[in-house]
Amino acid sequence: MTRENGFIPKDGLIVLAVGALLLALVLYAANLWLGNLNQDEGWYLYAALENAAGRLPYRDFFFSQGPLMPRVYGLLAPLWAPAGVAGGRALTALFGLCGALLAGWLAARGAPRGRWLACGITAFLLTGCNVYHSYFTTIPKTYALASLLLLAGLAALWNPDQLRAAWRAALGGLLLAGAACTRLSLGIALPVAGLYLLFYARRWRWVWFAFGLGGLAGLALLLGPPLLHARDAFLFSNFFHTSRGTEGLLFAAGSVSRLLRHYLPLAALVLATLALFGCRERATRAPDDTEAPPPPGLTLALSVFVAVFVVHLLSPFPYDDYQVPIMPLLAIVTATLFWRVLPVGGNGAAEWRRQCVLVAVLLVWAALGAGTSTLNEEWMIVGKDRLWIIRKEQPDLALLRTTARKIAAQVPPDKPLLTQDTYLAVEAGRRVPPGFEMGPFSYFPELDDADAARYNVLNERRMREALAAGEAPVIALSGYGLALAAPVMTPVPEEQVAAFLEIIGRGYRLDRTIEHFGQAHTPLRIWIRK
Repeated sequence: MTRENGFIPKDGLIVLAVGALLLALVLYAANLWLGNLNQDEGWYLYAALENAAGRLPYRDFFFSQGPLMPRVYGLLAPLWAPAGVAGGRALTALFGLCGALLAGWLAARGAPRGRWLACGITAFLLTGCNVYHSYFTTIPKTYALASLLLLAGLAALWNPDQLRAAWRAALGGLLLAGAACTRLSLGIALPVAGLYLLFYARRWRWVWFAFGLGGLAGLALLLGPPLLHARDAFLFSNFFHTSRGTEGLLFAAGSVSRLLRHYLPLAALVLATLALFGCRERATRAPDDTEAPPPPGLTLALSVFVAVFVVHLLSPFPYDDYQVPIMPLLAIVTATLFWRVLPVGGNGAAEWRRQCVLVAVLLVWAALGAGTSTLNEEWMIVGKDRLWIIRKEQPDLALLRTTARKIAAQVPPDKPLLTQDTYLAVEAGRRVPPGFEMGPFSYFPELDDADAARYNVLNERRMREALAAGEAPVIALSGYGLALAAPVMTPVPEEQVAAFLEIIGRGYRLDRTIEHFGQAHTPLRIWIRK
């Protein structure tokens, strides 16, 4: 490499890599403190605290995802729990950032000779420097942990030619099983990876068998206990969504449309890569180009992406954020193929300079996309009232912390806080009454008493009894409280809501109302026991 004016062109890529990392850190920090609250954060973190206290999902409380996330977050509770929801967000952001870094590393492994750094930075920019991806891998949902485990499993299987030790294949199966036990929709990755390895069985011998053993061991270890001790509750918890019906093709099309908008740089690079493929015959390559073929893991990553994408799209409510855990896979494939089909721009310093320019353009685009994202508006405003913008007096998380401190002063540590806004209980350090663990998703009015007790949820009678018991010194309900009926999540009839409020009024007095609280910024009404 030659120097020009004391500058080595390769140094520019290192500077750009540092810039990409700093941009990602800024976005994760902003989403941690300024990101809107989401109801899911409460019940995921609450489940982790229950697990840390020795209570198990399904058997002891209702929980609608796989068992691994409460176990991992419960094990790490001493690190994040003292900071409440912010601590849970910090841990989730760490998982999300590690996933983006791992995506960059895998893309670099598949890059052509001399372009590994540019390729790795590209994959990282498409994920870690995306506001939407950053937000949904910062708030405590299953996405960050599940994506990290999925990527780690693919890393173990990235090049089966190197799997001379069967333990690597077994580790890949174990990690993919962990991803499935974090978010069950990712379970399709196991058979896809198994079939892929089996297809190459002659070449890679018994790698597929070791992979299968690792996957089965992971599933048995993680799913065995709940299936053995609380099988009915586990199946009900994880599959009640299937009874919600479907929103149809229009909803699915809208989901894909929103996803494209949120991942616009990635979508544009996909189109650019396809265009380069179309004119690859006219692409000039270096005369001494001895580029190795793409690693097998690239095909595996694309296969898993397509399979999971379709599974999510076929769900009753295919929300666009469901696809967040697998978007790093598309980023890896796109970045790798882009830098493979892009014609070489000369030798030596000229090629490095060209890489710097292209990566700099992607970094600027990512920064502009981050600065103009519609999510940024939600950091600062509640919404609009006709012509007027309603600004937040403080971030949602700050309001949650302030409210929780006041409630904690009114609720002794050995007493519950009755709320369906579970993140309020997490922040206040208080438990909720049995059956309230998953907030509005815990109310199944059509269940009989026996089924409601078996599944650890509330039916109408159990809800009435909980409200009338008077055990909780404080009742705190936002617009989500007493409003939704599972499993279809239809509105609770107004007369039923009125009956519940009448029960509350017998034993409690309305103390105060906090406007624009929590998810969707609904009023939070706080009652104090008479």
